[in-house]
Amino acid sequence: MIKWQGKCKLALAFVAAAAMLGTAWAAGVSYDNGESINLGDIESGSVLSPSANGNNTITFTGTEGGEAADKLSSKNFFVYGASGDVTGDSSLTVDWQAKLGTKGKVQFFAGGDGGTVDGNSSLTVSATGDSSLYANILNGYMAPNNQQSIILAGSPNGGAVKGNTKLTISGGLSGKSNFLKASGAAMIDKVGSLTVEGDSTAEIYASCEDDCGFGANGGLHIVANGLGSDAEARGILKGKATLIVDNPNARVEQIWGGNNSVANSGHTYAETGSVEVYLRQGKVGAVTAGPSNWGSNANAVVSKDVYVEVTSADFGADAKFFSPYLGGGGVSWGGGSAVVKGSTSVVVKGGNGIDILVGGGLGRNKGQADVEGDARITVKGNSGLKALTEDTWIIAGGKCDYTSSSAAVGGNATVIFSDINSGVFKGTITGQGVKRSKDNNGGIYDKNSDDDFGYTDSVSGDSVLVFDNVQADFSGATIVEMDRIELTSGTKLKLADLGGATVIKLTGNWTNLGTPSALTFTNAVNVQGVTVDYSEATGIVSAAFNEAKTELVVTCKNAPIAVTPTALKLQLGKSVTVKAATPVVGETVSWKSSDTAVAAVDDAGKVT
Repeated sequence: MIKWQGKCKLALAFVAAAAMLGTAWAAGVSYDNGESINLGDIESGSVLSPSANGNNTITFTGTEGGEAADKLSSKNFFVYGASGDVTGDSSLTVDWQAKLGTKGKVQFFAGGDGGTVDGNSSLTVSATGDSSLYANILNGYMAPNNQQSIILAGSPNGGAVKGNTKLTISGGLSGKSNFLKASGAAMIDKVGSLTVEGDSTAEIYASCEDDCGFGANGGLHIVANGLGSDAEARGILKGKATLIVDNPNARVEQIWGGNNSVANSGHTYAETGSVEVYLRQGKVGAVTAGPSNWGSNANAVVSKDVYVEVTSADFGADAKFFSPYLGGGGVSWGGGSAVVKGSTSVVVKGGNGIDILVGGGLGRNKGQADVEGDARITVKGNSGLKALTEDTWIIAGGKCDYTSSSAAVGGNATVIFSDINSGVFKGTITGQGVKRSKDNNGGIYDKNSDDDFGYTDSVSGDSVLVFDNVQADFSGATIVEMDRIELTSGTKLKLADLGGATVIKLTGNWTNLGTPSALTFTNAVNVQGVTVDYSEATGIVSAAFNEAKTELVVTCKNAPIAVTPTALKLQLGKSVTVKAATPVVGETVSWKSSDTAVAAVDDAGKVT
């Protein structure tokens, strides 16, 4: 049963609603734990808060609006998991059995309506049946500051959470469930601030059963963000932000793992401690795991490290507008800043359709998207290599548009291929950054215009290409702007050239590996000025290019062959087979008698 509360009880809710809606007054609604509410019964401007704080569940049914632009609902309403300040934990479970198509502003929050949560704050959304969440698309694409129609957030819109925040979305959504904005912390779209003292987690287990249309389920946000184009807002997450996508039918248009700020007139600011993104399953458009900035006067920061891991995600299915890059750094748009103060790491273990990997930032329109520490990209295993498209572009540094934007890496930039025993790679690897030479309509996101980019020296430290236990064909790859190539023991690789590297470093234990050709080139390479350094490796006698300059041959320290038995006494005409154990990997043994008048030996070691 819906109960309309008095004005005195809803003063805080009315203030929040007025700030969000730009209206002077809005009706307040109190719901009971376990109550079911039909969307058609909610008046526009309603602020739904529970009658008692703590653990609350609410069910939504019915239909409001539709998918077509002329059928969308204009209602604005807000659902909170608590009322005012909360002592202890606050949790809200939403049983979503409804169909909602809206161009209004609809938001769900686990915490109070602008107050403080002393403990943890969590929001669980379970979509059932043929339910759907749909937000309006303007001119074929939803601009960031208009993507506020549906927001699921794990904490209050303002105030403070002293514990952790968590958002979980599960079940199934059908229809065009586009631009669902999901945040593990909160969305700040008013003058105010949110501080989360602990960690924030967003777990996406929901599937999109039907064609989700343009952009799929929409961008997923983990932390507190400023979204008002004319507002001043601050969102601080002091702990770690973790995002998990784990459903083969999950559809995600855009992921900003760090935080997102939008301000053109105001000065929004968002800061996150560290970020971890795990893409275990699902269909994904694009990923920027660091901070994101879409405003000329906005600033977004990740104060520590950023980590992205792809286990099995499909980047080829829904990449309709965004190129499916995996940016370890941040996106900066409009002259603001999006900076990672620590280091970034992207690890690809599997998946499909990845055509751009960026270790640094993505800078646009005079914005600053720098990584102050190191940037690292790792492609691991045969499945990791297969996740890359044939023309994948791996950029160890950052990627910029044609303006005076910045995407520098303050430390080293490293690209690693590891534990690959077969396969072919024909893409491009650069140890520095790239910059567009002209405006080409698509900006930095148009993957079909990548030929307009030139290479830039944006990495302050070393640019390193590492092959760790790799036996594969990279002879069709284009490698540029590398300072050093590192090879671990067990690597046997085909290359076209050294990609500008002047140092080849051998590492690991090469004992008993015989005389492998660690590098084989399709044509003779220019080795003038190239140093082969094996000072940190063990088991190497020498390493040098052959006379034709087509191979790098490593001579290893090999233990002697052990023959058993070591001595024989045989009667005339009798035979015994001796055995030889060689520690050298892949080495074969042949037999020969030094005096055939005394004894003969065949190919199998049989002595007569």
